[in-house]
Amino acid sequence: MTTRTDALENPYRLARTVVPSAYRLRLRPDFATATFTGTVEISLAITQPVRAIVLNAIELDVEPATLVVAGRSLRSGTPVLDGEFETAAFNFDEELPVGAATLVVAFRGILNDQLRGFYRSTFDDEHGAPHVIATTQFATTDARRAFPCWDDPAVKATFQVTLEVPESLAAFANTRELASRSLGEGYREVTFAESMVMSSYLVAFVVGDFEASPETVVAGTTLRVIYPVGKGHLIEWATEAAVHALEFFSDYFAIAYPGDKVDLIAIPDFAAGAMENLGLITFREADLLIDPDTASIPELERVALVVNHELAHMWFGDLVTMEWWEGIWLNEAFATFMESICTDHFRPEWQKWVRFQPQREAAFAVDAQHSTRPIEFRVVSPDECRGMFDVLTYIKGCAVLRMLEQYLGATTFRDGIRAYLRRHSYANAVTNDLWRALEEASGQPVGSIMDTWILQGGFPLVRVERDVVHQEPFSYGAPTGSSSIGTSWKVPLSVRSLDNASNSKHLLDHDSATIPVSGTTIVNGGGWGFFRTAYASEQLRALSTRLGDLDA
Repeated sequence: MTTRTDALENPYRLARTVVPSAYRLRLRPDFATATFTGTVEISLAITQPVRAIVLNAIELDVEPATLVVAGRSLRSGTPVLDGEFETAAFNFDEELPVGAATLVVAFRGILNDQLRGFYRSTFDDEHGAPHVIATTQFATTDARRAFPCWDDPAVKATFQVTLEVPESLAAFANTRELASRSLGEGYREVTFAESMVMSSYLVAFVVGDFEASPETVVAGTTLRVIYPVGKGHLIEWATEAAVHALEFFSDYFAIAYPGDKVDLIAIPDFAAGAMENLGLITFREADLLIDPDTASIPELERVALVVNHELAHMWFGDLVTMEWWEGIWLNEAFATFMESICTDHFRPEWQKWVRFQPQREAAFAVDAQHSTRPIEFRVVSPDECRGMFDVLTYIKGCAVLRMLEQYLGATTFRDGIRAYLRRHSYANAVTNDLWRALEEASGQPVGSIMDTWILQGGFPLVRVERDVVHQEPFSYGAPTGSSSIGTSWKVPLSVRSLDNASNSKHLLDHDSATIPVSGTTIVNGGGWGFFRTAYASEQLRALSTRLGDLDA
């Protein structure tokens, strides 16, 4: 379980002896040389006397820093770079006093072709002419490839970005543009507003030959779709889905969208499906731009799901962020759950929860292997962090949240989520914070129930024999070595009679329990429990005559 003391024990996380509160970042990409230069001015607090300030930085040429503290200007020595832990240490000749300070660092980097950090990409327009763009992808730990920073989701600050870009190109960042002025020699300076307090992995900026749709105002927020030149005819569907999602989430969470605008931008060369950068959500082109007149229903659904997923992140992930990457399921499972809730409201005829079943089956297939893992477990290094993005985080995580929502009731569950978001807005949370809010809303022991699903791998097989319900671990064969499958779960059951349509909820919190089950009763009514069921022969025969009465 993630705790707020883990940062002290993880060598890949920076000490909290110095913490930032605001970044003022200036960058100038050079497309001809595929490089960039920049400066970052960081307002910070020194919380205990130190002689060095350590930031995250990798693949950057970093200059000595200037520190303004206690009315004095101090110059550091040459930065000491550590490639393993991806840090730059700025050492000073004297002990730095506790208090407010400002650190200024100049740096240079390469516009790489690795689709991470600050990178370079190309596309051909409708006439075959090539165009070069510079864009970002900072999750999980790649903001440090673009500028020195505290690259840790728990170290939140504000970010104000200024870009120096070729006059002919458009520039975008997380926040609205405040000003643009010519610098001469074919460049202009574009200044953007200061962001809300947020994590470094959510910072984003894009420079290139892009066009923007007219602004649409949704629940007081301006919304645009931004696209490579010549593709404006493909934005209608994404715009419709985004308008609906912003309205839906603002109402569901009872919290206004936290940024000052929403831009959805299609990136020609993008590794992820999309990325939830606050106010500047980046998408793979195929997941944003589509012609609704020629697209199939699955293609339209894919775009709507991705748009809904990323906009859900504006609350789950951006406004409230996991403390460290082992808690990424709090971001991704919830965004997957909310994308389904939102899509079901957007196009109920698609029966989204029915169409979720093949994805759930894929999670079952992985989770029944003895090599499975818990949804949440301790991760340390950047490489381990990147390994958290898989079917167990997204799909099993979503499935167990759906199970919990159905057990508590949709309204109670929503009320708990609202309380959780209000309590941790502009801050970080761990899994127990979520359980606490849901316990307060429901009066149920949510933490003790859900820990059995989050902190151990696998799922149970629930056997039904007359009035006795028994659970055991489900697996594909016996283990050849150690197994990551758990031993016992607290299983929410929905006991539904096919005779009189009655439905009752029970919690199987021991290996077996006595629950009235007739021959025409199922224990996973609605199919939302993340477990397999096996019925005794006579009950299975009775149920087989009533298949038409089962849920789709």
